Amino acid sequence: MITYQEISDDFWDLVAPLLERFKRRKPGGSKPLEFRVLLNGIFYLLKTGCQWAFLPSFYGSKSTLHEHFQRWASAGIFAEMFRLGAARYEELQGFKWDWQSMDGSLVQAPTRQSTSLSEEGVGRNPTDRGKSGSKIHLLTDQEGMPCGVALAGANVHDSRLVTAPVEGLALSAPKIKPMEERPHLCLDKAYDMKRVEIEVLNHGYTPHIRRIGEEKQHVTQDSHPARRWVVERTFAWLKGFRAIRTRYTCRGANYLALLHLACTLVLTRRLEAIA
Repeated sequence: MITYQEISDDFWDLVAPLLERFKRRKPGGSKPLEFRVLLNGIFYLLKTGCQWAFLPSFYGSKSTLHEHFQRWASAGIFAEMFRLGAARYEELQGFKWDWQSMDGSLVQAPTRQSTSLSEEGVGRNPTDRGKSGSKIHLLTDQEGMPCGVALAGANVHDSRLVTAPVEGLALSAPKIKPMEERPHLCLDKAYDMKRVEIEVLNHGYTPHIRRIGEEKQHVTQDSHPARRWVVERTFAWLKGFRAIRTRYTCRGANYLALLHLACTLVLTRRLEAIA
């Protein structure tokens, strides 16, 4: 009997069509597990951060779950889930594109690597005595809803990762009409460079970059409210999934697939909360 929290009916209805092409077509063999059960097992791993071998047996065997996860991740299914979740959120609630925020967050990655570290999004963490780590780079809307996400090594500076989450947007932002104001992008002091400002302008944003050495201003009636904090809150949401908080997957594509799944869950849960 399954007693752990499962994915919701709304979430399953959204993503089920993506998995239809993976159904077994040839007869024979043992009866395959339902894809919803397998996806619940992947969700259990995402939430608890446990090893594949320690997943409860009612989700299926370790090899079956891992094989399906690898197959779906390689086919881009989890990225497509993120795209569908973003499209559903845009349709029912609507992203607040006017003010967006971007930032990076470091995670430990105590994994053994057999290939290039940089290709798998792993690098020496300069804030953790050079231990291996990864960096999640996230773009959110005004309310902190994830719009785009990218993965890099912990040794890659934030200022080098502005384009990655913009190009990885799950949903294209509306085109700016003539005489309309550009969307605003809020960034912290790590992005205080002229080339970053030019890069942000080239992407169609008005940059709002905290300057190095700039003193914190007192809030007045004429000042803009703080807006960049929402991306920090979204990182807290994502790291509520233990498989995100510490990276144990060797392959960068697998960790990015878990990130896409977590972002999709954040979007769909917000819709369920306001329904």
